[in-house]
Amino acid sequence: MKTNITFQKKCCWAKKALKAVSDDDFYDLARESKLSVNQLAYYLNAYEAAGESGIKALTYNKKLPDDIRLEALGRISTYLRDKCDSIPEMHKHKIGFAADVRGNRITVYERRPVFSDPSRWCRSSVFHIRYTGYDKRWHLYWRRASGKWWPFPRHPVRTIDDCIRQVELNKECF
Repeated sequence: MKTNITFQKKCCWAKKALKAVSDDDFYDLARESKLSVNQLAYYLNAYEAAGESGIKALTYNKKLPDDIRLEALGRISTYLRDKCDSIPEMHKHKIGFAADVRGNRITVYERRPVFSDPSRWCRSSVFHIRYTGYDKRWHLYWRRASGKWWPFPRHPVRTIDDCIRQVELNKECF
């Protein structure tokens, strides 16, 4: 979601949206800010999740330092190994997990055979995390029905373990 407004303005509109009492107030703010309702909600969710750091995380795109990447992938691998252990034995060969690292982002996928053609495999994303090096913080995202990654605002997260804990606690969202 790209806009031409400054970081400070995004924070300002997110703070105002946080105080909106009704849907009408929220829609009025969107009109006043010249943001779409979705854009305003996006910034609001990012702000709810991590304050100004959450909004910065939307555009922060520096490569993960090697030590941070290796530690994160190790924690995620342990989590995914535990998930695989809970799969019934008769289905273990049909389901797997993978993680993809790009820049400061790690996306975790579930892999399984395509229903209509079991010789082919498909993958669907489970969750997505982003690291912001300036504050050494992780940010958790979930995929909306639209296919866009969206900040997960329910509980603040800072570490990989916080992210994994939220994924487990909120399985219905991931």
